[in-house]
Amino acid sequence: MSPLEKQESIKGGWLRPAVFGAMDGLVSNIALIAGVAAGAAAAGADQTKTVILAGFAGLIAGALSMAAGEYVSVVSQRNLLSKQARSSSDSGELNSFVSSQVNPVVAALSSFASFSAGAIIPLLPYLFGAEVVLYSAVLTAIALFITGATVGWITDEHWLRAGGRQLMLGAAAGAATHILGTITGGVLS
Repeated sequence: MSPLEKQESIKGGWLRPAVFGAMDGLVSNIALIAGVAAGAAAAGADQTKTVILAGFAGLIAGALSMAAGEYVSVVSQRNLLSKQARSSSDSGELNSFVSSQVNPVVAALSSFASFSAGAIIPLLPYLFGAEVVLYSAVLTAIALFITGATVGWITDEHWLRAGGRQLMLGAAAGAATHILGTITGGVLS
């Protein structure tokens, strides 16, 4: 795909919220699941049921929050640009620019859907009977790398660097919450 074809295929304002939503869904839910799984194990609680409940709560809460935040962000940006257009000597051109900007509903829906798609991935192993976080961590690591590499391809960044960066950031978040979950679960038991 040529650079022009790539640019044409991402018009409409869906790419940024989709990438952000997918990455946030993957990272926040694996971090939540890792922390809850470690805490449940340390406290002697039923890890599978606890993780499924927390994972779905994290998915829904995160997707709704991302969609609302994206909508408000885009509307606020458009309002600011409109205000600037009203006070500009070249308001016609700026008004045209404002109307061509991201649609807040498209951005919100893109963010909601991509967050949900990302957040379900770390939950899948538990839905199929997993009892330890390792399977979620491995599946999420693969998804983080593939998603990062794909974004690298779209943006002409080296795929290995982009995929590796996403993998390392997600792994750091998951490891931090796993450690904190273990400590908290131990204190609560």
